[in-house]
Amino acid sequence: MKRRTLLSGAATLTASITGALATMRGAPATAQPLSPTPGGNNALESGAKTMSVEGATVLVTGSNRGIGLGFVKVLLGRGAKRVYATARNPDNLPDVIALDPQRVVGLELDVNNEEQRLAAAEAATDVTWLINNAGTPGTFTAEDRRIASASTLDDAKFVMETNCWSPAELARLFIPIILANGGGAITNILSVGAWFCLPEYTSYSMSKSAAAMMTAGLRAELDREPVLVSGVFTGGVQTRLSPPGYTGGVSAVDHGLEVVEAMSQGVTDVFAGGGSEAMRAQILQDSQAFERGVIERFHTSPLAIAPF
Repeated sequence: MKRRTLLSGAATLTASITGALATMRGAPATAQPLSPTPGGNNALESGAKTMSVEGATVLVTGSNRGIGLGFVKVLLGRGAKRVYATARNPDNLPDVIALDPQRVVGLELDVNNEEQRLAAAEAATDVTWLINNAGTPGTFTAEDRRIASASTLDDAKFVMETNCWSPAELARLFIPIILANGGGAITNILSVGAWFCLPEYTSYSMSKSAAAMMTAGLRAELDREPVLVSGVFTGGVQTRLSPPGYTGGVSAVDHGLEVVEAMSQGVTDVFAGGGSEAMRAQILQDSQAFERGVIERFHTSPLAIAPF
């Protein structure tokens, strides 16, 4: 079983989801969920919290490329005091640090490695904002991304660990740090794939749906604390991993700008990237009909994503 490296393919998968679903019944690039969907890009009705980039100290997981690198660039441009840029392979960090050596601190961090999570928390004691961005779409082996056809559920468990349990562990480590520094934010990068099951990537949808519930649980627990907890339901984003010919979506930097602007307004459920808002609208229209459409497409024209 050949497994994708962390981050290599998550943005590609989201982009491919929007493109594949656009072919169903001649519809625009939208999708529908079978799980509960958030209520909109709205701040909490009472006691809304906000988060500003200016002066913030931010740790971004998976920040050496794609969406994570987009966040680093946006944070620096908006006046962050310090950005902890993390990657599994520290050899991938020099170019990120070079963006601003005075403000960017590189940290080795495999989010699934407990020792490295603890070391990151010990090194970054001034953090006020955690952005859980690192993730994986799963193995290149199509059968093992599903349930009944999988040789084992080992890869599904790996995907769940990477996309849900490890961000939860990081949140647990950094909540006391953020509170000690006067409050701040936790932003979990989710996916429109949390709203419905894409059968070709069942384990990915499972993990992102679980992560959305984890985010909601954190938000409830921290409701009385000065910590803004938000989930970002990312749609199409153009990265180096985007499929050939893909022209939809937004740039990683524009995605980052959308998110930080939403945080400045206290938004808790953020729809960022190409097609995210439209997907939600179609989801709410008729989720059962959409599920049937997804199933029919799965059996007649299964989604294939090249191993970029």
